[in-house]
Amino acid sequence: MSQELEQAVAPELESIDGVAAEVMETMFFTEAVVAGCSHGWLSEALTARVGFDGTHCGEVFLTISPEAAQSIAAGFLGLDTLELAEPQLEQVILELANIFCGAAMSHLWPESSLMLDAPKLVDAELPVEGFWHRCFALPEGMMAVSIGLRGPMAPAEGN
Repeated sequence: MSQELEQAVAPELESIDGVAAEVMETMFFTEAVVAGCSHGWLSEALTARVGFDGTHCGEVFLTISPEAAQSIAAGFLGLDTLELAEPQLEQVILELANIFCGAAMSHLWPESSLMLDAPKLVDAELPVEGFWHRCFALPEGMMAVSIGLRGPMAPAEGN
């Protein structure tokens, strides 16, 4: 984890675990419990990235196993997993990433001014080095979250 991120979130790490649990329970009707990191499942998973800029700049990567993604998307949309189309599944995972990022940033820096990028599905490997990283066990599979900071946003010319 970067030294800046470690200093910024060290006291809040356990409460970020709580943010993940709360988001999953209230918005997606499932449980998320901190789990040991065994990343063998990541190669088949869906990964969404949400960048943020403002008083803090960085990115959040949220990765979810296929089984968990299907269950969460079906529950969120009120569908059976057999009724779920791929675009619907992807949209729900993007929404999950957006909700988690907003909740985590609001928790970490409630007085800050941040703008979130639109979430995007990415093929990139989930970053761990230099990032705060946590894995969660869900009833249907796994979820991993990585949060990284980079230098503050440079002011625009003429401002």
